[in-house]
This record gives sequence, C-alpha cells and structure tokens, in this order.
Amino acid sequence: MKKIKKKIAVYYNKLVELGLNIGSEGNISFRDEKTIFITPSGVDSSKLNENKIAEVDFNGRVKNKIKASSELFMHLFIYRERPDVKAIVHCHSEWASIVSCQRLKIPAFHYMVAEFGGVDIKCAKYSTFGTKKLAFNVLDALKLRNGCLISNHGQLTLGNSIEDALHLAISLEKLSKQFFFCNLTEKLKLLNKNEMNKVLKLFKNYKSKH
Repeated sequence: MKKIKKKIAVYYNKLVELGLNIGSEGNISFRDEKTIFITPSGVDSSKLNENKIAEVDFNGRVKNKIKASSELFMHLFIYRERPDVKAIVHCHSEWASIVSCQRLKIPAFHYMVAEFGGVDIKCAKYSTFGTKKLAFNVLDALKLRNGCLISNHGQLTLGNSIEDALHLAISLEKLSKQFFFCNLTEKLKLLNKNEMNKVLKLFKNYKSKH
C-alpha cells in the first residue's frame, strides 16, 4: 500500500516535470481489488507525498479521511466498467488541451494513433469538471480505447500500470501537437481503415509477445 502511494506521488510530480501539468492540475489513480488510491483534491504537486494520497472504495467512500480529487467520478466510473484497467492518468497538457478546445477527435493521420486501441482518438463531450455527466462523457469516449481528449479540458489515459498510462499521456500529447499542425494544412492525408486494422493487429501481436 505504501509503495503504491509513493509511486502515485512520484509520478504526479513527474507530470509537472514533463510539462504535462502545472501545480495541482490533473490526477493519478491506481486500483487494487478493494481500494482506489488517488491523488487528493487541491494539493500542489510540490507538497504531495505518500501520506496525502486518498483511499476510497468502489462506491466512492473515503477510507482514510483524505479528500479525493475533484475528478473522482471519472476514475470510479472507469474502474467499474473497465476491469482491465489498473491505472489512470489525467492531465491538462498543452497540445492535448488545445485540440480538446477545438472539440476534435484525432483521426488516423499517423499509425501510432492505433496505440490507443482504435482507428482514432475520441474527444469526450464537454461538461463541468468534477461532475457525473463529465464522467459519463469520458467513459463513452473510452469505448474500445485506452485514452481520449476531454473537450475544453485536457486528456485522460488508461493502463495496466501507472507507467503504461503515463506513456500514453506523453504519446497523446505528442500526437496532439503533430495533428494540430498537420490539420492547418490542406495536405493532411489520413490512413484508411484497412491500413489501420493492419496496424492494430500488428500492435496486438507485438504486445502479446513482450
């Protein structure tokens, strides 16, 4: 338990070091069989340590008297519906936020879009932060996907570990920047579904062997 909490605190600070968050933006969580460990509400990354990580059950009840992140509903809803997910990273990274403010999905402009599980990366419909409505919107955008943009907000990624979810957050930020500039031109060429399905199959085979 202490090891998990320490890792959450370390990686939350890493989001700031990487420029994916500022101050108390965003959140990270990890689940085990009975508990969700999640960053607390309104605590600056520089002041976060393992003793300030919140613990909640799968009904959202606090187990250690620490107030969980304002986006707790997003994490709860995802864990309930996606038993394959062990970790969630949510951040307000610059380029992902810019594309999310355009309310655009990221299409198959680059084959690495397939890393997120499909032929595109969805953008969840807008709703006020911290609400159940936003949580439902994000869950909908994550169908058959391991990451999405969140309209006028930022991005969220999923993984079997915090490391995996962070890797996807970095990847989504990179793809968002590339797509933004490619989309400014009239020469953007998209990969067709047949090609993307080939890539998805190759990715699946690659992961099954490593």
